[in-house]
Amino acid sequence: MLRTFRSRILALVLGLVTVVLSATVVAVVVRTHAEVEQQAVQQVLSAADTAREMLRFRGDQLTGAAEVLTADYGFKEAVSSGDTPTLVSAINNHRARIGASAIIVFSTDGQLIASTLGSLSAQTQSDLQALVKTDSDTEMIRLYRLVEGRPYQLVLAPVLAPDLIGWTIMAFALDDKVAADMARVLGVDVSFVTAGGGAGTDIESSLGGTRRMQLESTANARATAPFFTKIDADEYLTWISPIRANNGRLTLVLQRSMSEALRPFELLRQSILIIGAAALAVACALGALLARSATRPIDALIRAAERLEAGDYSANAPPASTTELSRLASAFNAMGAAVADREATIRYQALHDGLTRLPTLARISEILQELLLSARITNKPLTVCLIEIQQFQDIIASWGHAAGDEVLWEVARRLTDGSQTDERVARIATDRFLVVLESVSSEQARVQAERMAERLRADFDYSGVSLQLETRVGIAAFPEDGSLPSELLQRAELALYRAKDAGATIGVFVRGDDESHRHRMSIVGQLRHAIASDQMQLFYQPKVALSSGRILGCEALMRWKHPEKGFIPPSEFIPHAERTGLIRLLTAWALSSALKQLRIWQEDGFEFDVSVNVSPTDISDPGFADGLAILLAQTGADSRHVVLEVTESAAMKDLPNTLRVMEQLRVLGIRFSIDDFGTGYSSLAHLKRLPVDEIKIDRSFIQELEARPEDDVIVRSTINLGHALGLKVVAEGVEVAASFDALLRYGCDSVQGYFVSKPMPEIEFSRWARERESTLVQAVSTRETRNPSEDLFDVGSTDIHPVEESSFISPSDARSAR
Repeated sequence: MLRTFRSRILALVLGLVTVVLSATVVAVVVRTHAEVEQQAVQQVLSAADTAREMLRFRGDQLTGAAEVLTADYGFKEAVSSGDTPTLVSAINNHRARIGASAIIVFSTDGQLIASTLGSLSAQTQSDLQALVKTDSDTEMIRLYRLVEGRPYQLVLAPVLAPDLIGWTIMAFALDDKVAADMARVLGVDVSFVTAGGGAGTDIESSLGGTRRMQLESTANARATAPFFTKIDADEYLTWISPIRANNGRLTLVLQRSMSEALRPFELLRQSILIIGAAALAVACALGALLARSATRPIDALIRAAERLEAGDYSANAPPASTTELSRLASAFNAMGAAVADREATIRYQALHDGLTRLPTLARISEILQELLLSARITNKPLTVCLIEIQQFQDIIASWGHAAGDEVLWEVARRLTDGSQTDERVARIATDRFLVVLESVSSEQARVQAERMAERLRADFDYSGVSLQLETRVGIAAFPEDGSLPSELLQRAELALYRAKDAGATIGVFVRGDDESHRHRMSIVGQLRHAIASDQMQLFYQPKVALSSGRILGCEALMRWKHPEKGFIPPSEFIPHAERTGLIRLLTAWALSSALKQLRIWQEDGFEFDVSVNVSPTDISDPGFADGLAILLAQTGADSRHVVLEVTESAAMKDLPNTLRVMEQLRVLGIRFSIDDFGTGYSSLAHLKRLPVDEIKIDRSFIQELEARPEDDVIVRSTINLGHALGLKVVAEGVEVAASFDALLRYGCDSVQGYFVSKPMPEIEFSRWARERESTLVQAVSTRETRNPSEDLFDVGSTDIHPVEESSFISPSDARSAR
């Protein structure tokens, strides 16, 4: 409210007036309240004196009436004769005439003769008889007494004729009527509070309703001066005066309502408030005029600032009449011009990459939205190409961020043909660029994308080093792949993933890729739960010696049996587990399960190896060796029969760290095998440094060995190379007898594949192994000399129940990852 200059001026004027008026009203109210309080004290004290005089006057009246009654001849005759009916009639007439509350007649011996109160309680009779008996002098006595628990003012008078013939007690009740009459005369509330007298507390008061309920505790207070008490919402000035009564406690309570005492001053207070409100209204009017005249130039400046805020940089503040405001207007106009320049710069920087000066993702999304609108109108195609630099992080790691900046600048230059103002090329991430191709279909875009990839692959020199930039391109087209910028960008991303998975340079979005990707993501999301809920299972594929057919070991292959989706191929969850970090959890589970099974087989007398695949993430983890050592201790498996299979590319990814971890594991007795040998890019020098025991020739060279001479050369050379390095050589993916016979001729050590057996659960594998050993023993004893492949690998010779085909990716992918 006080954030404006005008409101502060107005608040200053009104504040001063309000403070003065408030101080005046408070002073008047406080002083008035003090005066009223003082007057109330005086009134209560005066009322107390007057109340006692009134009670004394009533006693005098009662005494005179008693004298008249006891002097009446007829009354004396009735008392003397003991004629109770006549006596009752006489005292009722006399009571009504003088306004007494009660008349009671006793005999000389204290026996009740007549009473206007009717029958009296034994306690009351006893009390009055004792009172009569104490008046031995036959004098008239004035006193206060509790009769039937209620307060009375009594006059005890003897009846003489001339001797004593009886006693007459005449009483005035101290009841609500008496209290109300006294209150009207005194101007204060009057109450009589009694206790004792054979009954409970009795309250006779001019106060009505619930207000008299607190009088009992008030009457019991000990005070030598008037004091305040709270009754309901009102405050009362109270004075208590005990009255002597021998058969109980009788207290006179006088109270003055402060709200009633202050009521005459309400008019004065209202008058002051009305005068104050009028003065405040006048002050408001004057303050408003003063504030308006003082802030009019500021209002004009505010309006100009609001126009500037809305983006109207032509807004200027008008000149002011005062020097200070004129200088402020000039400074404001200069500021507006500077803000316009800076906003243009900031907007450009927000929507353009600071290094390459290309549009950012936000800007290219705006441009793409406009281009899509135009493409809908003209019914022309439009394609987006998402380009990713593959070795960008390696360049930064090798030469630093300065080299990375040079690479990005060069990529931008080549994509825009040197024109840095091209709004169809954008840098949308660290190593990603987006190119929008207008009026280009997806088929045409593929050709242009190939050209862009070739242009980017051209040699690039940095610090005397010639670099070739390898890229991958994802393509999505309008209208078939999407009609919104977000859809095209997302599907270009999926096309880029397709290119990565296929190892191709160009990837084109295929209808269903997004659903497939979401399906894989949902599968990966359930992977952690699958491990915890025993949905994962290990299958084992045997590895046998070529020369003898003896079982050398088996490879543990992971399978996932989903409760709803059935068997899920490893290709659907292993790659994503490697990207999300869940691969460590999977590897830990696979190692634990395989080592437990290895211990069981050892106890059953089997002496063969169990191979487990490990990922690049696992083999480069410094804590991997310690974790495996703990598993070996927990399971009791023989580490000499544990073989870890590492792909060639994984081993070379972080060679120093990989060597350190492998040496730690070698100390435990664990051996290593290079999986998928021949598909990586490692050098023989690096391979020689690795502490491996065998190499596995990739299935891509084995499956068509008899049909492709070039594969024949590669396989023979690999076997000779492995033996020259002192390594065992395993051929995986052997599915036909011709491949087996060729490998036997080349001197390969062992084979693995569907020709030997499909992967099996541990129970079926154990049965297969026993039958296999039995078959080998019989073959040796009979010394049959048939073709080795028929003699040792007759698949139909054993009673094996093959697992469902749905548990495998395909016959050509029997190994599968993990």
